Amino acid sequence: MISETILETDILVIGGGMAGIFAAVKSKEKGLDVVLVDKGTVGRSGLSPFARGFHYFDEKVLGTKEDFIEGSSIFGEYLNNRTYLKGYCDRSKAAYEDLASWGLFGKIKYADAILPAVKKAGVHIIKRTMITDLIVQDNKVVGAVGFPMEGNRFIVVKAKAVIMCAGAGAFKPSGFPVSSLTSDGDAMAYRVGAEISGKEFVDTHDATMKDPADCWKGWGTHWSDGIQPGWAELERNLSLERPMGKIFDIEPCRPELIKPEKIEAGGAPAGRGFTYHNGGWAPMPRAPYPKPAMPGPDQSKGPVETTGSATAGLSVHKAEGIWPVDDKCSSNIPGLFAAGDALGSIMFGTVYSVGGGSVSGSAVQGVMASEGAAEYVKNMEIPDIPKADLEKLKKLTFEPRERAKGYSPAWVTRILQNAMIPAFVLYIKTEERLKAALTTVEHLRDQYLPKLTAKEPHDLRLAHETKNMILNAEMKLRASLLRTESRGNHFREDYPARDDENWLAWITIKDEGGKMKLTKVPVPEEWRPDPSIPYEERYPFRFPGELEFLGKNSR
Repeated sequence: MISETILETDILVIGGGMAGIFAAVKSKEKGLDVVLVDKGTVGRSGLSPFARGFHYFDEKVLGTKEDFIEGSSIFGEYLNNRTYLKGYCDRSKAAYEDLASWGLFGKIKYADAILPAVKKAGVHIIKRTMITDLIVQDNKVVGAVGFPMEGNRFIVVKAKAVIMCAGAGAFKPSGFPVSSLTSDGDAMAYRVGAEISGKEFVDTHDATMKDPADCWKGWGTHWSDGIQPGWAELERNLSLERPMGKIFDIEPCRPELIKPEKIEAGGAPAGRGFTYHNGGWAPMPRAPYPKPAMPGPDQSKGPVETTGSATAGLSVHKAEGIWPVDDKCSSNIPGLFAAGDALGSIMFGTVYSVGGGSVSGSAVQGVMASEGAAEYVKNMEIPDIPKADLEKLKKLTFEPRERAKGYSPAWVTRILQNAMIPAFVLYIKTEERLKAALTTVEHLRDQYLPKLTAKEPHDLRLAHETKNMILNAEMKLRASLLRTESRGNHFREDYPARDDENWLAWITIKDEGGKMKLTKVPVPEEWRPDPSIPYEERYPFRFPGELEFLGKNSR
């Protein structure tokens, strides 16, 4: 017998990473009732405990806001959402000061600083509970449902608004602490009609060529120390030593002054996740800064070309997620907001250009989402949800446990990994290989997902995660097929050059009648590069085969 727990609140926050804790605490400070649900434990799950730095914008250190935004836009190859980049500039220092007041910076465990702050604010925390679906009524999101890892219960949270902070999604690769990130937020939002974006770009954090399944040498210490002592100040001091433009390897933030020969030791473009491939440099996993993933052409046949990244499946930080329709972190579905890596703000564009900016960006967007949600819920009542609607969601949630026979989530996940993680699919793309992988993913979606089984809550969590990862894979493949160009960390071997005429645009993905509808959203004219600047100066970093392609397909 499955018991039920029904809660009511003003704001439901899903996910307890940096974005979630700021969304929850700031909403609570506005006098609202707040419930925060985390699949793991607040302060210990997701990527936030592994944060290395917290970068914030300070005009006294970095120069003008306008130059910072321009520099980031150039480095992000003009796909930055400048609305959210401006929000980062305006609010990141205040977020840093909040964290400092909580005692985060110093020799202290991340959870030991974060969890007490959330509890002190009076946020109702529900841990070790997986949220599976959003509740929609009259085309508005009015809560969510799920189940805990212990017991046999169905959890219902009725809310005036939901802030999705569940993070991004990978394919549970080895070597990096991303196995809990399975695109849960994107999947839940997609299923209720929200637009998703940023899927074609790839994250480039890696392990090493020597130990391709182990990145703990560089990341494991963060379990004990959280953000390293003084790291935020170190980020500022580095900026003091380097002019603002140096953050983007630009002097001074003007495309005509970017030099193609500005490369790091071994020939890899500075600050980028590149590896040597077929006579050129292609976006790939990178080793810890400043050493490039592939030290030189003599190692172009190294294992990293076949194994892919330690974060395989993730997009660029702040690129993928629920598409914002305004400057308040709102989705296209009323009542649903998002922040952090669950928001497709594409703040830094096609590459991750500011170290520590993902953490501060998540904090900032948590604040922004709390403001948008607080304004939205004014004078609203807790929704009355028909019992029949909840019964349908309950059946969907526990369906894998009702099957006597079928496929284990772990086995289906392994097939998905085999299809998606190879570098020649996820990082070095062609139409032929993308379509081949898509055929496999569609087969998993149609034939295996309806037959997933689960014996207990842990298996049930795995079943829902597998379902969400398969949806993420389909999104990534379809977006990668549609973008017939190379830009930033999206490399098409059959289209190895940028195409400003057709692709100064973002891609949004939405469910329409059970099919994925992909739409191009043009970048505003005022955010585009000056067309009079020659292509080679606008884009000094070379993709393999790019110049030859341009010669044959001049535009």
